[in-house]
Amino acid sequence: MNFPLGAQLSKDKCWICGYKKMTQSEILLLPYICHWCSSENVVTLINDIILEAKERLSQGELDKCEDIDVLSFVADIGTFGAHHPYFKQFSRMMSIMAVQVALEHKYTPDKLVKAANGKGVQEKWERVLNCIAFLMDVGLLEKGHGRYMHERYRPSDLLLNLTASVELADVEKGLPPRTAACLAGYAWLYGIAITINWLKEGAKDEAEARGIMRLYAKGEDGKPSIPKSFTAPIMYIIGHLAKGYDEFSEAEFRAWLSPRGVSGKDADFLTNVLAKVAPLSHRLVNPIYAGGAYHFKFNPLYVRMRERYRERGR
Repeated sequence: MNFPLGAQLSKDKCWICGYKKMTQSEILLLPYICHWCSSENVVTLINDIILEAKERLSQGELDKCEDIDVLSFVADIGTFGAHHPYFKQFSRMMSIMAVQVALEHKYTPDKLVKAANGKGVQEKWERVLNCIAFLMDVGLLEKGHGRYMHERYRPSDLLLNLTASVELADVEKGLPPRTAACLAGYAWLYGIAITINWLKEGAKDEAEARGIMRLYAKGEDGKPSIPKSFTAPIMYIIGHLAKGYDEFSEAEFRAWLSPRGVSGKDADFLTNVLAKVAPLSHRLVNPIYAGGAYHFKFNPLYVRMRERYRERGR
């Protein structure tokens, strides 16, 4: 169940968003993570979202993700992951698992292998094991007892409760897209929070990553690869919202992505995603096109959600 890093993590980059540190003082002051991803307001907002989303999901409100602001927000996060070339396999695994748990109160790892990408069965199984370890981290699975894997890593009460209200018929089809995105988005965001905390603590026990880093792809050298086209825009949006802004420009978005190694066609695609001209449905921002560029305003629902959390914290 370990995620073998293969080598000590580099301290000169942020392992969440991919920011490359340019000075020795940056590296010494905050290794493994950047100021943006580790800032108090960003961490606080993520934790507030996770706390309320967990409460809603535990009450069996997964099927109401269109109507509840916090569940709609995490569904938007999940939508980004569901369209990432590598991460979408884990979204699919979670969807299949949730349907089988809803229908049978258990899951079958063999079905998860069918959703995994890989050159062979062994590589696919490794990704299933990484996914199971990740779901243990975020509380959707828990330790159990028994001979079989699905008994040793059994569905948690949270997973049982959140799937109880969803009407399902076929394990192979998985959850409806928006519902699946909500479940995955909750897991992604919780996983990011766990990894942020682990990195801030100095990436202790570097033989095994924590949180969302368990799912990072590995290169031929065994080192993890940051899914920047997923994590970078998500952290920009959450960070910008957490800092109290209600809008941002295309130029600001691109300028933030550039030192994280996201530019050119990748930045074009992400801009088009936010502008809702790429095939990805979300409610994060409302785009306005003027003067040859886009301007983005946050969904008023999410602005009010942020202000609600701020009021609670005062």
